Amino acid sequence: MNDRDVFEYALLRVVPRVERGECFNAGVVVYCRARSFVAARTHLDEAKLAVLDPAADVTGARGPPGRRGVCLGGDAAGRPPATTRGAASAG
Repeated sequence: MNDRDVFEYALLRVVPRVERGECFNAGVVVYCRARSFVAARTHLDEAKLAVLDPAADVTGARGPPGRRGVCLGGDAAGRPPATTRGAASAG
């Protein structure tokens, strides 16, 4: 293990109405290849979302319920979605 392992992160943002350019942070994903580490933490401020767009889909903004399991890996991560033949794959 190295004292200077590189950790990368990505912010998770809620964008209720793209055309207005408004967004707010609702979580973070942290990743470190050297330590085989990935974690996600989220918190949806529903009051802020309601101010920006009272008709917003709160359930959709919360995201998939299994995302924590994906970060834990193993059996908790589930299986990747099936792809159709000839479909492009990200890599």
